[in-house]
Amino acid sequence: MAFNQAAVHKRFTIAAAAYAMLVASMCAMGEERKLGGLESVLGELRKGGLVIFVRHAATEQSTREEVDLSKCETQRNLSPEGREQAAQIGEGFRTLGIPVGTVVTSPFCRCKDTAQLAFGRFSVERDLSFALKTDAAETKRLADSLRRMLSTPPTDATNTIIVAHTANLQEAASLWPKPEGAAYVFRPLANGGFEALAKIAPEEWTKVALRRAERTH
Repeated sequence: MAFNQAAVHKRFTIAAAAYAMLVASMCAMGEERKLGGLESVLGELRKGGLVIFVRHAATEQSTREEVDLSKCETQRNLSPEGREQAAQIGEGFRTLGIPVGTVVTSPFCRCKDTAQLAFGRFSVERDLSFALKTDAAETKRLADSLRRMLSTPPTDATNTIIVAHTANLQEAASLWPKPEGAAYVFRPLANGGFEALAKIAPEEWTKVALRRAERTH
């Protein structure tokens, strides 16, 4: 009987976790439908003062991940398409005149490579580590840390860039960044909070830059 009770408890726990993820996903979808795209925030981005969360660019999905953070070969890394995607995101920033200040990334190689290819520099923030496989206390700590980053105003009329993972943003802001390379723009608020302003697809940086260029000819 004890074994059956344990089994039932385990199934209940799994079902409850799955339900919680479903509810969070539905709430996130509702929030995302209210968000604009790049064109809606381009003027503000050019002035600086915003925080941009970028999910790492496209990866080699078939790679098995047994992680050693000091060895990129043990991780899921950027695919050739992802490397090109990251470079195009950075080119879009430069073409559109969006000033970039601090660039922080997860310690995973796919995030560091995305930042390097897009922005040419980064510093590692260990609190941006992948939050999906952590226990409840650590997940909360990582989420609180990301919330502080999202609510911290950039300096010198620039924008802060954060490159990390889906689970980090879902835990901190109930937003699930898909696909790989997607970005969310946040405005830090005076009360220590933040608000989401826009979701930007990875190809949108280039498309908007091209449209803007065509208008000048």
